[in-house]
Amino acid sequence: MKTPQNNTKTSGCRVGSYRDGYTITYRQGIHDISANTASIKIDYREGYNDDPGFGCNGRCGQYQEYCDGVEVQRTLSQFATYENRYNGPDPIDCTSNTCKPIDYKAVLVPKLNTPSDRICEKKLIFPTHSDGNNHTVSGLTWEFYSSNGRWENIPNFSNRFPLNVSILDIFGSSWGRMFDGNLQLRFRIDATFISASIYSKSTYTIQLTECSPELVGPILPVRTKCNYSNDGKFSMTVDRNLVPTERLIVSLYNQNLGNPIEYDFFTQEAPTSLQRIANGRYRHTWQGNLPAGNYRLKYQTLKGNGNIPDTDPSWATLEFSPIFRISKSDAFQYSAQIIKDETCKTKADGEIELEVTGGERGRNYSYIVYRVDGSSVTIHKNWTAFSGSNTTVSSLGKDTYRLQVRDNEECYAR
Repeated sequence: MKTPQNNTKTSGCRVGSYRDGYTITYRQGIHDISANTASIKIDYREGYNDDPGFGCNGRCGQYQEYCDGVEVQRTLSQFATYENRYNGPDPIDCTSNTCKPIDYKAVLVPKLNTPSDRICEKKLIFPTHSDGNNHTVSGLTWEFYSSNGRWENIPNFSNRFPLNVSILDIFGSSWGRMFDGNLQLRFRIDATFISASIYSKSTYTIQLTECSPELVGPILPVRTKCNYSNDGKFSMTVDRNLVPTERLIVSLYNQNLGNPIEYDFFTQEAPTSLQRIANGRYRHTWQGNLPAGNYRLKYQTLKGNGNIPDTDPSWATLEFSPIFRISKSDAFQYSAQIIKDETCKTKADGEIELEVTGGERGRNYSYIVYRVDGSSVTIHKNWTAFSGSNTTVSSLGKDTYRLQVRDNEECYAR
């Protein structure tokens, strides 16, 4: 606030017993209040004993109070600004029965606390206000401590309060060159009638960390190798590589079969490197073996060694990926049919035809033949490839045989 200069003297002038003063609810500075509104009251009072000989037209020898009414009475809501401008003479000589004016500005904004968690350049610096709206406050400007060693206005969103935007929104992709270390912020309040500014009571030091890479595209599941095995996989693609000493902590959750809408923590992996693929994207393929089922995952990065336990509260703030399903591979069966018995005792020209049905597309098959003699089992013909989806086992003499069929992934018919 600012008051015009008053040249009226309290003695030896045109008036005697002169006194004046303001009653103001909030004088210049920063004030902490607990309510969501602020009542602004400015009450000016002036009293004097006038001497008519000096032409002030007052009552001779009698002290009298003037300006008994309240000049300003306003209630500010959050994010509101009130400004009163005086356009009269400055300095003022003698008195004014229109009451002494004042330049006054008030801004009411919610109190901000420095974020306790580290944030990355893509995340909001401060959360959006509880009303869910973005607010621009007249006369308020955010500043940051720059790499030049001085406070400067932030280049974008400088009047937003709270500053519910990201570092990338404010500075762009070159943000790392704008300041050193953590981001230091403060805001100031300016008024057009005075050159001095009022600054926030504290400086907000925003602790920074690397953003976790963004998930790009769907998670790609890989079926179990065999219909009966638990060796499913999946791969996830992200938009950047890991930096040195950084780990990607991936927590995997599987569906609770008793309550299918729930997903329980299953296991975790922490790769230190990713596979580079096209267009600046990087991939992690799950290294462990997974049974068929429905899954979701969460992930975050970590500098240094170790994992982030699934009980760490940071996981609660992360969103699940979409659900993905690891399926069992298609099972296959085969049939065996004698198409020719041995014709002579020593010729060994018996034949069995094998036919495979089902199975995974594109797989090849082979068979093995065992000779069974009581409790003795010996290999009669070692693994031999099928000629197609069916094949003929030849050169069989009169005997008892056992056959087994597998595909080229070493999955067996069951």
